[in-house]
Amino acid sequence: MSRVVEAFGARRVAVAILVVVVLGVLGITVVPAWSAYVSRQATLDGLVERLHRYEQLARRDQALLPRYQALRRSQMAGGNYLKSGTEAVAGAELQRRITEIAAANEAQIVSTRILPATNETGFVRIAIKVRMQGSLPAILASLYDIESDEVFMFLDNTSVRDRMAGRAAARQGYRLMEADLDVIAYMPDVS
Repeated sequence: MSRVVEAFGARRVAVAILVVVVLGVLGITVVPAWSAYVSRQATLDGLVERLHRYEQLARRDQALLPRYQALRRSQMAGGNYLKSGTEAVAGAELQRRITEIAAANEAQIVSTRILPATNETGFVRIAIKVRMQGSLPAILASLYDIESDEVFMFLDNTSVRDRMAGRAAARQGYRLMEADLDVIAYMPDVS
């Protein structure tokens, strides 16, 4: 009988060891896998929620897109701004306008240089540095026409001076003057 009790006790110990080993294996393999699954599921749920918010924003933006495009078209057609699509082309457009105005008033453009463009609350500021020469009435008429053109243009850093070579011309009845100025215009921000 004592052998039976010993055999029964040894079986219990063997079963207990087996249970401990099985629980240990499950603890080492299943628990980390379950934790990783729960963590990934929480991340996935957060991403799905974010996706739903973005879809709502996209639907709202799609509804507002026609209004936005109409505003952009009316802004671009406003006539008071440079109509070019890029800063470089807008600078060239501004140079062309200045050259046409000076030629119409019999002044000459000596040089132009496009200055760096800057953003200003929904608009892009396009500026060029201009040096022109001509008689004082031609320069004054050009400055007036620049500021009163259909495209809003503004003068800054303006200086008008008598040219040294103009002193000899003054004896012939007119003085040759030279003007340095910055001309500023705006184009709608297309971003």
